[in-house]
Amino acid sequence: MEDTYEAVAARGGARFFDRKRRDLGWATKVLKRKPSLGGLTVLDVTTSEPSLASCLVTLDRDRLFVTSGDVFGESYAFAWASGYSNGREIRIQGMLEGR
Repeated sequence: MEDTYEAVAARGGARFFDRKRRDLGWATKVLKRKPSLGGLTVLDVTTSEPSLASCLVTLDRDRLFVTSGDVFGESYAFAWASGYSNGREIRIQGMLEGR
């Protein structure tokens, strides 16, 4: 089976922030999918924080910042992102700043 993930974006988890840099909460795992045809960045997010989950699934072309919790992970600044529930995970897709 082909691996659909490009790399682990945040092995130690990640913190999410809204457009005003307000802390939305912590995700225990964030995986980045391989690039899509439309050039969107797609993240699969796992969190046990209900407040973060509810914020992420209601994203509708909003700015979003994702800061890795470990030194090896990546951080992302979305010019816009949308989110939806995907089973136990939340899928975030959007366009990164500067692209």
